[in-house]
Amino acid sequence: MSWIINDFNIKKQADSLGVSIWQAPSFLFIGLGMIIVFVMTVVFFVSREFITTEVLVTAETIVIVAILSIGNVIINSMERLAQVNKTKSEFVSIVSHQLKTPLTGISWDVELMVDKYSDGLSDKQKDILKNIESSNALMSRMVNDLLDVARMDQNNFFTRKDEIDIVELVKKVIGKNNVLTLKNKVNINLIVDDNMPKIVGDEKRMEVVLDNFISNAIKYNKENGKVEIKVARDNRRALISIKDTGIGIPKNEQNRVFDKFYRSKEASNKETGGTGLGLYIAKNIIERSDGKVRFHSVEGEGSEFHFSLPIV
Repeated sequence: MSWIINDFNIKKQADSLGVSIWQAPSFLFIGLGMIIVFVMTVVFFVSREFITTEVLVTAETIVIVAILSIGNVIINSMERLAQVNKTKSEFVSIVSHQLKTPLTGISWDVELMVDKYSDGLSDKQKDILKNIESSNALMSRMVNDLLDVARMDQNNFFTRKDEIDIVELVKKVIGKNNVLTLKNKVNINLIVDDNMPKIVGDEKRMEVVLDNFISNAIKYNKENGKVEIKVARDNRRALISIKDTGIGIPKNEQNRVFDKFYRSKEASNKETGGTGLGLYIAKNIIERSDGKVRFHSVEGEGSEFHFSLPIV
């Protein structure tokens, strides 16, 4: 029932496509259905009063022509929407590719300055280089996110089938977020089942998934808050959960959590930055890896994200 409600949420669909409500596919579909019902009803009553073959054939012909005409309008509208969406995805893909080259160059230059010429730099200059490196890393991540979304929209996003030590990968991601953890004064607790087997998935992509969930749990937590990460086995699947004591997600916004560019009002108020693409990308990667994802959240109390993946 929920998917039917979501499919016929006309305003949400129109907003996501960037079109007027009357141009939304669901509105067009409903409009076509109402017109067909109306026309067929009229034909029924008219044909009942004039039961001649000529009138009936003429009426049915008019109905068919009307339906075909309306259908043609809808098809043309959908084609235009599809073309616009394709053009947008191609534009994002091209721009993202072009941005990666200068960003990579900046990263190499900063690394060269730090490794080769740091002895001749003052403390202030070293701090400036650190800021440049941090900002460049943030920009690179945003560009990579946009590129991944463009590939997903174009059905050109692929995942590998590696054997991954999920426990070591979780520890690696926790280490990557150590500075953020200390800054936000958050305590992380990792609970792992004994003899945890390897999982099947794309290691590079899975690191992105874990980084999105874990960094969100830290960023949107409360001061002196907690993050509990569990890695367990259930039959032929590995179960990973990330639970925090943070701001939570408002109930009326929870159906949009995995939407592109979505950020809750509370998250925006914390001024943590971000594009709103992280959870959308994470969900896509998990599902393309034969996994499933779900979450539970209470505003003001925290959130818990769960996902499962096949084990070797």
